[in-house]
Amino acid sequence: MKVRCPHCGAEFEAEEAGIVVCPYCGFQIKLGESRTFTYPLRVKNPWNVLASFIRIQRLSPTDVEWKARIIERELLYVPFYVFFVKAKGVARRGIISKEGAGYVEFFNYATVPAVEGFDELVNYPLPVRGRRYFDGHVKGKLLEKTIEASEAVKRLRSEIRSILKNEARRYFHWSNVEVEMPTFDVHLDGLVYYPIWRIRYKYGFFTYLAYVDGADGRVPYAEFPVSPVKRMTNLSLGFLLLASGFLIGKFLYSYGATAPIGSVATAIWASYPSLKRAFMVKGRASEHRLLSEVAGDYIPEDEVFKTIRRFLK
Repeated sequence: MKVRCPHCGAEFEAEEAGIVVCPYCGFQIKLGESRTFTYPLRVKNPWNVLASFIRIQRLSPTDVEWKARIIERELLYVPFYVFFVKAKGVARRGIISKEGAGYVEFFNYATVPAVEGFDELVNYPLPVRGRRYFDGHVKGKLLEKTIEASEAVKRLRSEIRSILKNEARRYFHWSNVEVEMPTFDVHLDGLVYYPIWRIRYKYGFFTYLAYVDGADGRVPYAEFPVSPVKRMTNLSLGFLLLASGFLIGKFLYSYGATAPIGSVATAIWASYPSLKRAFMVKGRASEHRLLSEVAGDYIPEDEVFKTIRRFLK
């Protein structure tokens, strides 16, 4: 009989029953039965993977690997619903504006954890290869489903809307974008029990949470300490920008009261990101999504020093 691979779409001849392997992408297909999958565990030492990932974060200290103390290190098999999603959004500027900019689309597989407490892993992309049918035997803690597929679809709708908004914001260069989704078609492709290492570690006075992919070593989500040196750099820059605003406002006072007010307001607006980072003790990063503070707040130190040099000139 002819079989169409649900992963790559290729057609090939196969027997009418049992497990077959797609000759084009290596995907396993079980004919005639419900589809529940898992992945083999390949990462046996997740702390080394996590420490290497934290080390490359621009705001992290360099001594986390040997100064941190691991509190929890547990292998979890987290159930994921795997959906195939076709969604089309209509973007417009702002909430009230009727100005439409066109269409944005999402056409791909998406995942939602079928258990509470793993919101950071919504739409986590699973590997292309290695998926196999689940026989119920795992080497870690198997988590039971606590979320029905209908509730997962609701969470997925919110996630896809956010993805379409970000796509429209990048494409149309609008700071404020609203997206309506007239088309949202979802097909449940199966359930996957995926190996995820959950690690909690203590550095200084604070405890941090991280997940490490047990199948291929990616880091879906990690909290890390922010280096005191880099916090002081941002604090100095923030106060420097504030002082410059007050100083310029003093010189502009003779031109009227509005000039110094505008100067001070601009200085406060410009210094806010640096001061926010200065008082932040916990950073967040991910290998599969760009978190908000990474995208908008974490300016590398070289950019900070460039700003200082421009100011002194």
